[in-house]
Amino acid sequence: MFQNTIKGMDKIFRTNNYEKMIIMVSGYTGTLKSTFSYSLMSKYLDNNPDQIGLYATIEESKESLLRNLRSIGIEPNDRIFIADYNRTREMYRDESENTDFLELTEKLIMSTKEERGESFKLFALDSLNALYTLTKMDNDYLIRKRVYYFYKLLRDAGLTSMILKELPRENNYIAKEDENFLADGVIELGIRRTLEGKKRYVEVVKMRQNQHSMKQYIIDIDKDGLAIIGPSVDDMGL
Repeated sequence: MFQNTIKGMDKIFRTNNYEKMIIMVSGYTGTLKSTFSYSLMSKYLDNNPDQIGLYATIEESKESLLRNLRSIGIEPNDRIFIADYNRTREMYRDESENTDFLELTEKLIMSTKEERGESFKLFALDSLNALYTLTKMDNDYLIRKRVYYFYKLLRDAGLTSMILKELPRENNYIAKEDENFLADGVIELGIRRTLEGKKRYVEVVKMRQNQHSMKQYIIDIDKDGLAIIGPSVDDMGL
């Protein structure tokens, strides 16, 4: 999944261990979290035509997601099934206050597994923050407990999973590390000032069982979608 997918990913990863891993994809608005995750899934499935993926979008509608992808040259992959929670919330509008959307997500995963069997290999949740707002969790202990068992369900189902997490822009924000600690990998997307001006970047903070660079690599958009073009000019010595 890390190699031979998004153009330039081979520059970051020297190994390619990904099966049953939980990967946190974090960043603030405008850092291409959804685009990066969908593109990574799509490129992987192009190389593995016997497999499928499930992309659960909570805040953004399916139509909006696909429109944004097409705008930068990424065409929909017919083996990525999109679960649109906007429609689900509309269906459960009268009882949404009593609906446990985390439980609903778990049922969605298990029903897809039962229907598709071993061909179901990839899952993405967009985003964890939005799921929290729809799920009744009264305290941090309960959150940690439920996240732990949710991650366990994903691993037990044999899925490689990307969990998107929105970060606020405030510099004084202290991130909760519970989800990062429980995850096998953390990929950070952001925007930084370089000698060439502001650029989007990707940084692999951790990825268990893998050898990888920890430099910040610039992300660009070309005619084929996303491309990782190398470390930023002022990051060459890191």
